[in-house]
Amino acid sequence: MKSEFLQILKTRGFIHQATDLEALDDLFSKETVTAYIGFDATANSLHVGSLVQIMMLRWLQKCGHRPIVLMGGGTSKIGDPTGRDEARLLITEETIQANIDGISKVFKKFLTFGNNGTTDTVMVNNDDWLKNLNYITFLRDYGRHFSVNRMLTFDSVKLRLEREQSLSLLEFNYMILQAYDFLELNKRLGCTLQMGGSDQWGNIVNGVELTRRVIAKEVFGLTSPLI
Repeated sequence: MKSEFLQILKTRGFIHQATDLEALDDLFSKETVTAYIGFDATANSLHVGSLVQIMMLRWLQKCGHRPIVLMGGGTSKIGDPTGRDEARLLITEETIQANIDGISKVFKKFLTFGNNGTTDTVMVNNDDWLKNLNYITFLRDYGRHFSVNRMLTFDSVKLRLEREQSLSLLEFNYMILQAYDFLELNKRLGCTLQMGGSDQWGNIVNGVELTRRVIAKEVFGLTSPLI
């Protein structure tokens, strides 16, 4: 690998899967890359399982690239079905905001935030664009790019169905909304890489493919092993 960032991740065992590692390596070697990781606001702090992802963002910034911390203020209203045997309890907007306030303090210990430098960390909330979506327009413009047959093969869905456990339409739509986040961040902030834990691989691939289909932009996905 040519790029410092990917060399560091590889040395530390942080790389599990990537959509096109060679092309991503070329991108990191040529320009400043903007990358994001999403964190749902289902608790007021993060557990140790998020440590690898935080360190990925920290190394991204130390290597001269720009991290985006995406707070799932919108998607937390649904709940990620990944790794769940049953639906998450729905939480109020007030609780979600309190959780975001708590989680934000964690990132400030590891990342440099600001508005002046090209590598300053940016924190965004996907509720800013998800809360005003028109459902019919969203289905017409973006839902048509998703195959239900393929969605049923993702572990987050398949395992629940194999165990004959209920999976609501609300949860089923989560992966579409996460894919849409990547598209929005590419449009708004030029984000070209989504990172996350290996359990997010299916959701990340959906975002890569949606961005390519809708605006013909090449973007990438990279996952790390789970703790």
